[in-house]
Amino acid sequence: MGTDIHVYIEQKTIKNDNPLMTHWISVDEWINHPCFEAMEVRKKYWTDRNYLLFAILANVRNRYSIQPISLPKGLPDDVSPEVKNESDEENGDAHTRSWLSLKELLEYDWQQTMEDDDEVICTFEDLVIPFVSDFIPRLSKIDEPENVRMVFWFDN
Repeated sequence: MGTDIHVYIEQKTIKNDNPLMTHWISVDEWINHPCFEAMEVRKKYWTDRNYLLFAILANVRNRYSIQPISLPKGLPDDVSPEVKNESDEENGDAHTRSWLSLKELLEYDWQQTMEDDDEVICTFEDLVIPFVSDFIPRLSKIDEPENVRMVFWFDN
């Protein structure tokens, strides 16, 4: 049985036209599912299973001594209600909840190299090409890097 990732995207918005009051909203496309009481995401930003990416994002399945962007942080205290509900629904199956800002993703050194016996095999970017070439640019279209984050967790 493998490990999968559940990714949700949030954007920081201003509350009541007061720049000092902000909150995070889910920008995922939610629909009411006819067979369930809960909402579900229609189109997910990211679903691919890539253990090298999991190692980079949160040290999950890290058999390669990859330095992760961050160790797992748990759910953000100000997580959007929709994402919180999804996390609660996953209760026993989910593990290693975390989040990363778009700023953190952009600042990560994707040009680090994977080596074997002192021979360069490829860059981290090459290992996770769709994530770097498609996913991150899509997030960049949402808002400024400090106003966008991915909230995620894993299951087995």
